[in-house]
Amino acid sequence: MNLAGVRVRGVTLFYVLLEDFLIVLALLGGCAFAHGGRLTPLQSPLGIANALLLLGGIKASLFWCGLYDFRHRPNRTTFWKRIAAGSALVLLASGALWWGIQREGLASAAFLLAVVPVVILGRMIYEFLSRQSGFRRRLLFLGVGQEAQRTAREILDLRSRDWDIVGFLGESEDEMGWRIGGREVLGTYNDLERIATEQRAEKIVVAVPDRRRRLPLEALLRVRLAGVEILEEARVHEEIAGKIPVEELRPSWLIFSEGFSAGRVRRFTKRAFDIIVASVGLVLSAPVSLITAILIKIESPGPVIYRQTRVGHGGREFTVYKFRSMRLDAETGGNAVWAQQDDPRATRIGRLIRKARIDEIPQMWNVLMGTMSFVGPRPERPVFVEELRQRIPFYDQRHAVKPGLTGWAQVRFRYGADEEDAVEKLRYDMFYIKYHSVLFDLRILLETVRVVFDKNMGR
Repeated sequence: MNLAGVRVRGVTLFYVLLEDFLIVLALLGGCAFAHGGRLTPLQSPLGIANALLLLGGIKASLFWCGLYDFRHRPNRTTFWKRIAAGSALVLLASGALWWGIQREGLASAAFLLAVVPVVILGRMIYEFLSRQSGFRRRLLFLGVGQEAQRTAREILDLRSRDWDIVGFLGESEDEMGWRIGGREVLGTYNDLERIATEQRAEKIVVAVPDRRRRLPLEALLRVRLAGVEILEEARVHEEIAGKIPVEELRPSWLIFSEGFSAGRVRRFTKRAFDIIVASVGLVLSAPVSLITAILIKIESPGPVIYRQTRVGHGGREFTVYKFRSMRLDAETGGNAVWAQQDDPRATRIGRLIRKARIDEIPQMWNVLMGTMSFVGPRPERPVFVEELRQRIPFYDQRHAVKPGLTGWAQVRFRYGADEEDAVEKLRYDMFYIKYHSVLFDLRILLETVRVVFDKNMGR
């Protein structure tokens, strides 16, 4: 199941639902303890709404601390840091939100004494089980070339919870004995059935460049009929890395691949989501916007709001609005220059508001007007788009959805400053376009908050 851009295994989904069930039991227990066995605070619509808000706050706290990253196994130090941070946030969030439901110290203490052990013990048990070999699916790679090495590195370097590489098969005997990321080339394509059986492989990853001439089709068919799943390397790489290798895409893959849905319901929910989030965001950020405008005006002459032409949905141009963060002579001669993370052209106030992304607050007006979405690919300037579409395959496909104030590429990759970075960002953008949903958008918004906080705290 693909959920919020992550393919979630049944066992992981079961664990998350079980954790939610236990948290709800802790909530009910706290109410019953404080009211002689009755659930008085939850017998009104407001009480139920507060309880749902409480559950959402706990889930957001766990996510923000990285405790919902079920794809990768953190080292023990990182794991305990996340547990400590998650427990502290759960205490703060649930304590504050619970007080809004109960306004009773005794009930709050009872709930917190129940919910924190649920979170800590549950994560410890899940972490222990996920480190067992039987928890992970056993992969056998067919191929030893660049594609196989790329995906194997992603699996091994990111300490995947789901995948365990048992070995590789090369095209010739000369490749036998090679080691890729500590895993051995066990044989050749002709040994597929034997080695798949010996290694108890559950999935075969096909990473062969020229499949028409080199694939052992009959052996693959027999293995497949025996119950072993056959996967394309690009699909595994996509699932592990959260991006799509665009340099290897073929039109047929785009045509027949799952995902890339944009039906009426999705368009309606995304637009409703944009309007609600942008409206609330503009109201809540009004004091910050006023202070920012005054500081910009005091520091340097010129307009407070910076207007620039960008390329949006369907390749159409529009005007984007931002708080001005650079000097007026930032682009002398009218020549477009790639923006950088620590751009020397930025003013003192500009550096601060860019670091906290305050300069992008006016883009919420773009969201309300419908030229942007809250979440989507970053809009680029026409001159850069014209250059990149000539050099990067499928670059124009990023305009299949509205550009966003934040996005998957923005939270997963550094600030793009050249053509090479544009290719990497496109890989993430294509992944977002394939799997975009309201849940994925919510995930990106939470990760945006975490990324901004981490950068400003030097983490």
